[in-house]
Amino acid sequence: MNANMPSDRIQQEIGKFPRRSLLSKGRNLLQRIPFKPLDINCLYFLEYTGVPRRDAMFGRACCEVRRATLEDLRGITECQNTPEAFLKRFQSGDHCVVAVVDGRIVGYEWFCDKPTHSEERYAYKITIPRSAIYAYDAYILPEYRVSGIWLKFKTVYLRELMQLLHKRKIITMIDRGNRMSMSTHLRFGFKFVHKVFVLQLLGKTFFMEKAVHHEKSVSPPDVSFTRTPEKDESNEPWFSKSVAS
Repeated sequence: MNANMPSDRIQQEIGKFPRRSLLSKGRNLLQRIPFKPLDINCLYFLEYTGVPRRDAMFGRACCEVRRATLEDLRGITECQNTPEAFLKRFQSGDHCVVAVVDGRIVGYEWFCDKPTHSEERYAYKITIPRSAIYAYDAYILPEYRVSGIWLKFKTVYLRELMQLLHKRKIITMIDRGNRMSMSTHLRFGFKFVHKVFVLQLLGKTFFMEKAVHHEKSVSPPDVSFTRTPEKDESNEPWFSKSVAS
């Protein structure tokens, strides 16, 4: 990461990610209906080329970042109460990193390096290139957000994991409306790749993919998180991607 992306370029990219679209408002209303007979969503896929640099700013996160094991299942579940999904991920061989403060797990993120990954809510099949790793379902407890933990996940744990697995690219997915996550990823150096519209009706799910056209890519920027990210308006978990419902 050796070149700065102009702030106006980042704002232009964020502008492609609507603040409060009709789709986002409609989906929030649909989520309140028991049994969820109908769901509509738009999934944005992003990618980052290269291995994250071990940035000096990672030290501001006063926590231990380490690989999670099955013994951490209870602690992760205290962050998000989806133990069955977590257990399945461990059993499938996905990688998990946790942030620990005073012996308590305060955040986690999952990574998959298999050829494909099935998005848990919609069973959407995500193809993972051989040179890439898929980052999904990052969650940080509210009182520890905007403290550098997410950055430490990427520049310490994921950096070492990618070097171990010989990976050179990160792909991820963000729900429409989660502008906080989108802003953070773009400032880190991710770029849009494509988006997938989702319609789930009475148990059946339909997808429509669309490529995202952008200008010639620039070098990833130096990571600078001196400004507080804007408030997320989506009612989604922090940096939530592929969370089982």
